[in-house]
Amino acid sequence: MFEFATPYWLLLLPLPLLLWRFTARTTKRTHTRSSHQEVAAIRHSQAELLIQLANTHHKKARLPWLWIFGCALLFIAAARPQWLHSDEPVKRPGHDMMLAVDISGSMLAQDFVHEGDLTSRIDISKMMAQQFLKQRDGDRVGLIAFADDAFVFMPLTTDLALAHSFLGEIHNGLAGERTALGDAIALAADHMKARPAKSRILILLTDGSHTTGHVSPESAILLAQQYQLRIYTIGVGTNSMVAFPRGPQQQPLYTELPLNEILLQRIAQETGGRYFHANNTQTLQAIFKDIDQLEPINIDDPTLIPRDEWFWLPLLLALSLLLFNERNRRQQVLP
Repeated sequence: MFEFATPYWLLLLPLPLLLWRFTARTTKRTHTRSSHQEVAAIRHSQAELLIQLANTHHKKARLPWLWIFGCALLFIAAARPQWLHSDEPVKRPGHDMMLAVDISGSMLAQDFVHEGDLTSRIDISKMMAQQFLKQRDGDRVGLIAFADDAFVFMPLTTDLALAHSFLGEIHNGLAGERTALGDAIALAADHMKARPAKSRILILLTDGSHTTGHVSPESAILLAQQYQLRIYTIGVGTNSMVAFPRGPQQQPLYTELPLNEILLQRIAQETGGRYFHANNTQTLQAIFKDIDQLEPINIDDPTLIPRDEWFWLPLLLALSLLLFNERNRRQQVLP
């Protein structure tokens, strides 16, 4: 099957012709104004021959087909024509999972120390999620961010490098300051209901405090059970006094923002997952081991379809036409 990998370049195909028409009209207006002006002329013995050559040159300039076709072929090469040897994506074993990251105000509490500096719960959550992605080759991953509202930050994809990049863009303030924990679970269940039941996994990184939302944690648990969504909850935070930032010129406020482990343990237990406390890298290793024990499914991966790149063919033709056009232009005798 033939296709273009980046077909939006084909929208530029009319550009060379339009550019030539614009240039030709500008040149014609300039030539017309000059012809009406009376200027002194130098007598020349071959004046008629020079006039004939000039007229011939202007006629040739009206049809720069080599240049137009050469530029058009460059755009076709940029669109990357390909021949796919199969219409069906190649399948590989893996899991479908959503990562839900809490970005509410309580996640700004600085419970952790990373490389000698105080680090917030949300930054630790992002670092843990990025480390997790590095170990999940073959899986399909999506991202959910939630605070006052829950939204799909990135749908399910096999491009883990893209997911890693998107995780870096998640920050507090995108969706408010409170925590709609139930909404995040309900959104994940709805987003994954079309996937095979054995592969539906939600990894929830939060401090476990449900403070707002349209769906209660109890209702969200029932919905997850209905859609057979396994939830692995990761509690991010401590139950001691923590530093909470107040502004660039103010000292942090030390207060208690306890981790709601009871709720997170309940969510994990009633949905067939497990609860983990995010306090060291061993937490991640334990999650990897648990998920690896689950039965994988066959995931479609379009990037593995055998294909031949044909961009080189229009590229060579374009360079040949443009070089030939330049050679003709330089060899023309101009008056």
